[in-house]
Amino acid sequence: MTTFLRAFLIAAAAALLPAVPALAQSTDLFSGFSKKGNGPIEVDAKTLEIVEEGDQRISTFSGGVTVRRGNTTMKAAQIKIFSNKDSNTTDQNGFTRMEATGTVYVNSGKQTITGTQAIVDNKAQTIVLAGNVVLSQGKDVLAADRLVIDMATGHARVEQTPGKSIRMVITPDVKKNKDGGSDASGSQPAQQ
Repeated sequence: MTTFLRAFLIAAAAALLPAVPALAQSTDLFSGFSKKGNGPIEVDAKTLEIVEEGDQRISTFSGGVTVRRGNTTMKAAQIKIFSNKDSNTTDQNGFTRMEATGTVYVNSGKQTITGTQAIVDNKAQTIVLAGNVVLSQGKDVLAADRLVIDMATGHARVEQTPGKSIRMVITPDVKKNKDGGSDASGSQPAQQ
């Protein structure tokens, strides 16, 4: 790789990194469902089936399911909520694991993510979204096959099927200068 090309790629990456707020804040998207989430968990669905297996209670909600907690909303065809059967050992969050299938939609503030499957695992402190994942915030969009979030560290990893590319569209903020013209750098033009 030539020195010029290397310098150009480094400069381009440095310019684009501040414009990736959606990925950098992806853990905020699920804040209502994290271990630190508080408040009631509201669920709307057409049907509910409850099964107890071992020490777990599995509540399976089906049919246009919507789960809300705080400012986080998740919608899916089916959502299973796993909790401890013994109320004395229930996770402080109210559930240990949540699995959503079908077309999954999650919204929190200005961020939205969609996919075909989502797993929020409070024991492992991970969130995994899979299947045509699209993360958006305003005009910024990231598309891949899978997104893995470590809730403990806030780190997010985007993965793609071998042979395919991760796709991202970043729309930098364009600020108006005093003369009404655009100034993408945000700085004022030099006075003459």
